[in-house]
Amino acid sequence: MNTVVRSPIHPFQAAVGFWAATVLALLLMALNIAFAIMAVRVPAGDWQGMEVYASSYQIIAFVPQTIGLFTIPAWLLMLVSLHFYTDEQRKIWSLTGLLFGMAYGTLLGALYFTQVAVILPALTAGTWHGLEQFTFANPRSVAWGLNHFAWSLLGVALTFVAWSFGDNRLERWLRYLFLLNGLANLLLIPAFAWEIEWLTLGIAFVSWVVALPAASVMVAILFRKHSVPAKEIVKS
Repeated sequence: MNTVVRSPIHPFQAAVGFWAATVLALLLMALNIAFAIMAVRVPAGDWQGMEVYASSYQIIAFVPQTIGLFTIPAWLLMLVSLHFYTDEQRKIWSLTGLLFGMAYGTLLGALYFTQVAVILPALTAGTWHGLEQFTFANPRSVAWGLNHFAWSLLGVALTFVAWSFGDNRLERWLRYLFLLNGLANLLLIPAFAWEIEWLTLGIAFVSWVVALPAASVMVAILFRKHSVPAKEIVKS
């Protein structure tokens, strides 16, 4: 039986992974709070066209995308750190997951930036004509469809990274959580295509409200014992 030897991760790399995972967990919690406030302040309703939306939109609807932009570098730094942490024999899984994670970050970052830096200023200035297919508020827009596709890319990334973890207790739990999150986000594609609203809401709660923050906290714990103090990161 072949012995799997874990490649030692440099303490600085572990510290970066710890802080990336910690910041990601905090941002995900803030994102969930923002979504909850938005759901109360701006209840979902039938799309009645861009003109009606432009006359009734609220800025709170753009707060989750603003927070989401900051989650992307945290996600990628965490995935990069996990790749450095992974056994040599399993790095193919962590690297494949990282590549899909980069695709997710690129696409979702562009979509979020469009909402915050294009749609919101256009609504404020009254120059929103022609932007109906670029706003998340339109549930059948190209932007909303690509948003679900980006989440599915994250699902692929997490599913691959899940197989890079070892066999100790903490890493087994991380494998289960990453697989749960990965498969859940992949289900967003049929949920969007077939307009299964209860499935979308269920995935959002199980994955984004519970499992993803929990996985981020556990990754931070994983890196904590290998990391250097924060002051050493500043000196570096």
